[in-house]
Amino acid sequence: MTQSALDTLLPRRRLEDEVMVALDLETSGLNAESDRIIELGAVRFRGRERLATFSSLVNPNLKLESPIVALTGITQAQLDGAPQFQSVVAEFASFIGDCPVVGHRVSFDLAFLRSHGIRLSGPTYDTFDLAAVVMPEGPEYGLGALAERHHVAHESPHRALSDALATQAIFVQLIERLKVLDSGVLAALVRLGGSQGWSVSGLARRILDMRSSIERRSLVGPLGIDERDLAARTRAQKGARAISWVAPSIGSVAEIFGPGGHLSRLMPGYEERPQQVEMADAVKRAIDDGEHLIVEAGTGVGKSLAYLIPAALHALAGKGAVVISTNTINLQQQLFDKDIPAARSVLGALGVQPDILRVAQLKGRSNDLCFRRWAFAQGNPPPDLDTVRLLGKCLVWLRETTSGDRAELGLDRRDGTGFTRLSAQGAASCPAPEGPCFLRRARAEAQAADLIIVNHSLLLSDLAMGGGLIPPHAALVIDEAHHLEAVATRHLGFSIFQTQIESDLGALEGERGFVADALRTAQLGARSQAGIEALGPVAAAVMTDVPRARRAAADFFEILGRFAAEMLEAAGQSTDYRVTPQVRAQARWTSIEIAWENFDLVVGRVGDGLRAVSQGIARCTSESDEAVQAVQLNLAGAIESAEATRASLRQSIAEPRPDMIYWLSYRTGDGTTNVNAAPLDVAPLLKEHLFTKERCVILTSGTLVSNGGFQRLRRALGVETGREMALGSPFDYTKAALIAAPDDLPEPSAPGFNRAVAEVIREIALATRDRTLVLFTSNSSLLVARDVLREPLRSEGIKVVGQGPDGSPARIMRALAENQATVAMGAASLWEGVDLDGVPIKTLVVARLPFPVPTDPIYAARAELYEDSFGEYMVPEAVQRLRQGFGRLIRNRSDRGACVVLDRRLVTKAYGVQFIKALPPCTVTRVPWRHLGQTVSNWIRYGRAS
Repeated sequence: MTQSALDTLLPRRRLEDEVMVALDLETSGLNAESDRIIELGAVRFRGRERLATFSSLVNPNLKLESPIVALTGITQAQLDGAPQFQSVVAEFASFIGDCPVVGHRVSFDLAFLRSHGIRLSGPTYDTFDLAAVVMPEGPEYGLGALAERHHVAHESPHRALSDALATQAIFVQLIERLKVLDSGVLAALVRLGGSQGWSVSGLARRILDMRSSIERRSLVGPLGIDERDLAARTRAQKGARAISWVAPSIGSVAEIFGPGGHLSRLMPGYEERPQQVEMADAVKRAIDDGEHLIVEAGTGVGKSLAYLIPAALHALAGKGAVVISTNTINLQQQLFDKDIPAARSVLGALGVQPDILRVAQLKGRSNDLCFRRWAFAQGNPPPDLDTVRLLGKCLVWLRETTSGDRAELGLDRRDGTGFTRLSAQGAASCPAPEGPCFLRRARAEAQAADLIIVNHSLLLSDLAMGGGLIPPHAALVIDEAHHLEAVATRHLGFSIFQTQIESDLGALEGERGFVADALRTAQLGARSQAGIEALGPVAAAVMTDVPRARRAAADFFEILGRFAAEMLEAAGQSTDYRVTPQVRAQARWTSIEIAWENFDLVVGRVGDGLRAVSQGIARCTSESDEAVQAVQLNLAGAIESAEATRASLRQSIAEPRPDMIYWLSYRTGDGTTNVNAAPLDVAPLLKEHLFTKERCVILTSGTLVSNGGFQRLRRALGVETGREMALGSPFDYTKAALIAAPDDLPEPSAPGFNRAVAEVIREIALATRDRTLVLFTSNSSLLVARDVLREPLRSEGIKVVGQGPDGSPARIMRALAENQATVAMGAASLWEGVDLDGVPIKTLVVARLPFPVPTDPIYAARAELYEDSFGEYMVPEAVQRLRQGFGRLIRNRSDRGACVVLDRRLVTKAYGVQFIKALPPCTVTRVPWRHLGQTVSNWIRYGRAS
């Protein structure tokens, strides 16, 4: 039968013409077997037209937990007066009928409906999966984030009907995105998840069914990708500069940045900043002379341009590339997207054409998608729906990406694990010099670049490997250098995750595992039957050993977890338990060592077997076979992971080093245990591998000085030589910033402190009705304040958002930027980092002084090196953290704001003066907490504290 004849037999009803039901449930918890439905909401619709709605509370006959009350706003009294489920089930089931059902993470809702006796007969579609595929860049796929992005009204989040209405509106818009995809992409989505009943496959098939045979024609290949176009996009774009290029004669740095210089003449509105001139001149001299330099640059100095311009001019003059390292990949991207364009503009004002300066980003191998591994996975039956969704997301993304960088994707934790298996991790000696390769492009462009932007983790990896990851260069600039010790601590140590070991072994096992895939691929591409026959027993032995390794891992982690849980309970701690020589001396540690030996033995056999399989495949297949290349990369990644796991566990359990800190992390939620290690002191390592080998290292940040000097930084990082300078901010902080501290609140450890913090925040929010950022040192304190304040302030027209329950740090800061009357609460990462793009924070509230947790294994071990651990170590750590948090307040010359510290120890303890002296010279006032709201309001409005 011809395709045209088939077209006439296929269903022709358009998705937008079909009546569907979007539904949502609110529940008493997350367990479908033990928790109950407390609210039902649904909307029957046809495309954008809403036909009817259903909404009902349900009495669960149990007491509602306070987090659910806070999340939904549903009270116990409302539920006690609501109908029983059996009273509404018939009407609800009738409302749905046999219509297709749409839900956000709909499997959750379906599980609860099944546990309550409702089984739906029609197809179901998941807006979470659909959004993950048609919006691969994310960044978030929560219902609230999608509603915000699609401008969908969502007035009552976490109420069933409001969520259902939002789901319907989002679904309609996502379908429009799906409909514009090429027919070849849709066909690939159908093949990808059809066997597992993936809802996106069903939708893609419905759209394809509506297209004529002509419309179904596609120029992309069977994988849904135009490989020729992708190969062109992954080809390195930047080579050597034209021979005719001559670096312009610019003159001194002062002639660029100083009064009457190039910038003041050529850039309207340019403000000369003496601190920037001084820093730029020092950076230029350090690079030219090959010396180390430490620079603390206060807010407003413009340190990025102060090091970018001298670095660029040095490289453009043919004197060697300069590497710039930032703390995180996100900040690496921010430097690339914002600061580099600004530097190009400055160079343009000096006569340098924008495309002359070659800039490249370089990240670790796990950040780059390996096209061969993805293509191989795409052509084989995926093991689960998580893998299906990730492969579909990458399929849509691969139509446009030029970098293959995971930072362009919205990935949750499970996606992140899956992406690692599709990445270039393990591709240290990739056998394919031709074809699409993002890693090859990134490295080629870095080799040809003038400025190479990396992150601290890659820098430390390069140091640990003895070089080879980062191209040769004349100088290294380490921005946000205050993080270098922490990153080195983390990166020169290790963490072994129980779930990762289970996942890695699971990926090898079964008919869809790496070993079986490798054997099948070798059989298809075999040049030698004898080689295949020899390979079979080797692969069979590995597949026999893998389940044994999984059982040995389970036994080891069960014993380790039980030990960790009991030790934590005895010590009155919650998560991390430090393993000291005294702990190892206990008789019970012997059982842990025996369990580890059993695991180590069998996982060693697995690693040897994988290596033998890889060697056998290489002997009997062609190196140019792309499928063979993909399975070899999979095997290489598995071998690398197994070897790293064995080495780390051997050190942690049986052969500890005196210069390392070891601890166990026990997660009560899922009962898993992780094994961790970190250097006791990173200074000797950094001195040997960084500061003695690099020609020029420039350390810069806004917070490097401690107790008036750089001695603490030098000691922590092993920096013995080089100049140093502390450049204050050009801002007038006495007029710009108020520091207000009450002395009549309870101390943080006293009863009633959290309630008092919430009350003060309420008073400030009501008095100012302006952007307020509240920084906490613990997530639990944040949640208490958010739950107490959310409804009372919302009734006053003030929005309350908290990091975690209301989204990521970036989303919390977006909410703060978009709505003036907002209180944003953050912990950990929000003490620094994400800016508001020019929108000022008016009030910064610090709930308590940010002392390190005394039981944290790293801090506890390092504190033991000091005679006065509190005064010499804990206080300076907290002072630096407060300085970083304070830096969120004043970002521009015109800003005016107040920093409120609710920890009375700032004004009642002798060490409090160290905190105040470390901050810029602000106006400081000490007021009763009930006057804080008015004090802050007066400062913001009139610039006075009374």
